[in-house]
Amino acid sequence: MRNLGRRDFLKAGAAGASLGLLQAYGPGGLSVPTPASAGTTSIKRGGTFTFATTASIQEFNPLMLIPGQYSFFRALYNTLAHYDAQLKPQPELAERWDFSADGKALTLRLRQGVKFHSGREFTSADVKHSVEFGQTNEKAIMRTLYRVIKQVETPDTYTAVFRFDSVTPGVFDILDTLYIIDKETIEDRNKTAIGTGPFRLDKYLPNDRAEFVPFKDYWEVGKPYLDRYVMRVIPDVSSLVLNLETGAIDCAWRISNLDAARLQGLGGQYVIDTGAPGGMIFDLGLNVTAEPFTNKKVRQAIAWSIDRERFCKTVMRGFVQPTCLMWPTNSWAHFKDLEGKIGYDLDKAKALLKEAGLERGFQTELLTASKRVFGYGELAQILQADLKKIGVEARVLDVEVAVYENRHMVKGDIAMLVHGYGRGNRDPGSLVTGARAWVNGWKEGNWTHFESAEWERWRKELNSTLDVERRN
Repeated sequence: MRNLGRRDFLKAGAAGASLGLLQAYGPGGLSVPTPASAGTTSIKRGGTFTFATTASIQEFNPLMLIPGQYSFFRALYNTLAHYDAQLKPQPELAERWDFSADGKALTLRLRQGVKFHSGREFTSADVKHSVEFGQTNEKAIMRTLYRVIKQVETPDTYTAVFRFDSVTPGVFDILDTLYIIDKETIEDRNKTAIGTGPFRLDKYLPNDRAEFVPFKDYWEVGKPYLDRYVMRVIPDVSSLVLNLETGAIDCAWRISNLDAARLQGLGGQYVIDTGAPGGMIFDLGLNVTAEPFTNKKVRQAIAWSIDRERFCKTVMRGFVQPTCLMWPTNSWAHFKDLEGKIGYDLDKAKALLKEAGLERGFQTELLTASKRVFGYGELAQILQADLKKIGVEARVLDVEVAVYENRHMVKGDIAMLVHGYGRGNRDPGSLVTGARAWVNGWKEGNWTHFESAEWERWRKELNSTLDVERRN
């Protein structure tokens, strides 16, 4: 197979249908009042911690990595291993692991004595079931990544072996995101949840709140510290911030960037945590099987009509930076010399439409869900205005989160889609296997329906070795 350079790899991606908009640092971030004990190391036990966000729980499925879900994952569930702040894997339900000499097998030695909230013991059979669920569940965002595990062997109660067809550089991304589910209750995930995590579900009112209390048989001695953890849903972002400022909640996730900037300027009264670069990247998805997006020149025209910088400055208040690349600045897969190769140029966009025979423009639909993530609604409005300047009439359809998820994740029923993908700040290979915006074709779950043998070759080569220089 011929050697392919980094520019060719990114060119293959640019020919697809997910157009990167900007590098987001957890838009709106995590906002909490500054604690009186800030700067101390003492641990205070007891009390209730109330967290709130605008997106509601869709179902208790910890492999459904979307807004509204994240805040209960590590309360209810554990993974086999987890990354620390420096992205170094740390033991969790797997106490240790060993790779085979050829790198195609990973043996996991499981922690003994771990119990599910039901009282049942955690075993290697649960690891096998969790992998199989992740590989087949239609809402498991990283199912393509989990499918690189070709076989799970369970030689004994506390040993699980993952077998791969080739070396898998993103194996720790798998361990960090594969939450272990209870095979006996997962089918009831719309109303209940059973995991091995530090909290168990005590009360659940759909679209309103979920309340969690400590699991008395949790394997990590001395944890959790809280008496109760409350996760509230406050759909209106203005009300979300009002509840934070009045003390009705202790923490708000994904507030507006306007409010984040205001709170940040209040002399240290609030802590604003914007997260690591690339935790989420806004993008615009185009269905390449829907006319006129079957024509690559039309897709290129759309790419040149996106005013990324305006969105970053006005809506995101400078918390994020514009980009046209797939990976964030802190990734070795980000190449600074390629940044800005696609920008905002309406004349070029018009010229491309003319070459495509659409000089007079066309009509289309732009799907968004403003309640899913702050910025989705505003981005749709900016895109609509800019597209109109090149003759494209885009009807913005702002729908409820559940409708949005069903149309793009379950049905693949989109023309244009305001979206945000994650995993950009993990192993570069995980992005093209774990984020559905970058997998290959609808069969793998990519709602853009983009499919390419060349793109498939690139993805496989990126994940074929542990040698970073070769992968680069």
